[in-house]
Amino acid sequence: MLSAADIALLLEIAAVVLSLAGVMLAVKPYTANWPVAMAGTLLYAWIFYDGRLYSNMVLQFVFIGVQTLGWWQWSLKTTAKNPVSSFTPRLWLTEAVFFLSGWYLWTRLIFFWAPGDVTPWLDSFTASLSVWAITLQARRKWENWILWLLAEIIYIPLFVSVGKPLTAGLYAVFLILAVIGLRSWYRQRV
Repeated sequence: MLSAADIALLLEIAAVVLSLAGVMLAVKPYTANWPVAMAGTLLYAWIFYDGRLYSNMVLQFVFIGVQTLGWWQWSLKTTAKNPVSSFTPRLWLTEAVFFLSGWYLWTRLIFFWAPGDVTPWLDSFTASLSVWAITLQARRKWENWILWLLAEIIYIPLFVSVGKPLTAGLYAVFLILAVIGLRSWYRQRV
């Protein structure tokens, strides 16, 4: 009979494998990344809930919405019409203001709705940064990989500190894949 700890470990292993496969497919960029990543996302929703990382638990449901949109957009076979592109400086500034505002509001909501979060400011920062990154990925902006790099650098010690070494290891691999994705998408940009 499996203990609760054994089940938690098996769920984390499955989430790691699915999430890693999803990012590896996104690096190319293959449309199959979206459904594969969604399966890992569902598992991580539970894992983060159980670990009291409530912002990142909510993030998983945001990811599912954006992953559904990305999957749909990429499945339209319109990548020639929507190639990998770049941000303008004005768009960067506008989105950065929205990001900072969203991060602050999200953190305040976490303090109000889920006061047991183990690290509310950092948890909400990484979650907000990840929302921004995945929305750029869905819009085929190469800069999404810059945001993912920053997120991974923060996530690795965060997950170590909350006792999720497998997930921290996954994010270390994500860091490497983000570098590869950045180079690949930068070369494809128009």
